[in-house]
Amino acid sequence: MAVSTKRPTFQGWRSSSQFVIATACLAMFTESLLAGFPVPMLPYMLEERLHNDPSKTTATINSLLSLHGLASILAAPSCAALFDTISNQKIPLYLALVLCLAGTALFAITTTSWVLYLGRILQAVAASAAWLACTTMLTELAGSARAGAMLGLSMSFSTLGTVSGPMLGGVLLGWFGYWPAWSLPMVLLILDMIARFVMIQPDYHLLDSQSPIRLANRSKLCQNVPEASPFLPQSPSFDPDTTTKAESSSPATTEYRNYYTVMLQDAGMWAAVLNTMSQAALRAAFNATLPVYLRDTFNWGPSSVGAIFFALQVPIIFLSPLFGHLRDRVGMRYPTAVGWALLCPLMCYLGVPGRDVSQASGKHTDAEVAFIVCICGIGLVMSSVQGAGSFHMRFLLEEVEKDTPTLFGPNGGRARCFALVSISFNVGLMLGPVVTGFLFESAGYYYMNIALGAACMGVAVVTFMFC
Repeated sequence: MAVSTKRPTFQGWRSSSQFVIATACLAMFTESLLAGFPVPMLPYMLEERLHNDPSKTTATINSLLSLHGLASILAAPSCAALFDTISNQKIPLYLALVLCLAGTALFAITTTSWVLYLGRILQAVAASAAWLACTTMLTELAGSARAGAMLGLSMSFSTLGTVSGPMLGGVLLGWFGYWPAWSLPMVLLILDMIARFVMIQPDYHLLDSQSPIRLANRSKLCQNVPEASPFLPQSPSFDPDTTTKAESSSPATTEYRNYYTVMLQDAGMWAAVLNTMSQAALRAAFNATLPVYLRDTFNWGPSSVGAIFFALQVPIIFLSPLFGHLRDRVGMRYPTAVGWALLCPLMCYLGVPGRDVSQASGKHTDAEVAFIVCICGIGLVMSSVQGAGSFHMRFLLEEVEKDTPTLFGPNGGRARCFALVSISFNVGLMLGPVVTGFLFESAGYYYMNIALGAACMGVAVVTFMFC
């Protein structure tokens, strides 16, 4: 008699792919939003609530922002190693959200500096854990054929949270006040916790017919069940020889390799790390230099600068899933290498409209238009390189696990793969402002962009050769 595996209707939507995707994307949006949401509030928090010296406000803000990236880098490997030992990511996600809610509450209510730093650390650790669990869940749900599109979708929601975080924080603080402003991230976290509690995570290895873990389990079943074995189990019997063989062979099945020492021997993995670091550093370079440059060159205020950042980020939000789908079809090498190559002339030209030669010729408006068009072009092209490194790291992991599915553990090494993505991205965010700030101060904006354009061409060559 056939046994039906169909879930009841009220449970079907709880384990549906649409609900799982919506829950994970909401979490990624919320965690990305919280990274920048407090930034407009920090001067008020430090000077009015903590009564700090106003002359130290800028230094304290920079230390809080740097601490978030450093804590994420340190937390990612440990969280990933733990998550790879757990087949169901629902519990880690739920705990990450609880930790984030606690950190956000501490950050909002504190009137002492050390609790402010503690809350920021908890937020960073929780964000790293939630991001790892969400990307692991989404790529397992997508399977091998649609992983690029799913990574692109997750990148869209992360970028949306990054862009809207500072904007919403400033607007809500100005319109409604301090505590109503903090209610938005709190409500989002509580909603996501409810969604996590309701969600039933399906067995992705059963959904993906090409899953290495499923193929390994199926292979073990085929090896353990002889062709002539009876359908009904026989009475148990003790065989000393069989027991000895099983005991001697069991340690070999639990000897797992270190993910990082194995995967980082591949030049393609280093190329993927370079891709992830470079696109993060490029994003951080804009954050560090554009506000000052636009103020000094075109006399633009905060609203105009915000519009430039909006034009830079919006194409990434909408086009990342499309480029992810393209990578699923043709691979990473050609779309990503072409994208980095196109960024080279665009970055080199970005410093041209604001040069003294342009202003002396009386074409100030034309220079502004040229700068805006160039920024829009950079935003469009950056969509082609966004998430390419994580896609290639996941691809290399699947290639290794095709031959030895449990090389890195019983559940594979997917979480550690995305931990390496997180580490690379945060290192890029930390190095970007340092390098570009030095070039901006010592050589000027024009030559800084020439150097960034040359770096983009270098990444294009590395991508084409090793990916």
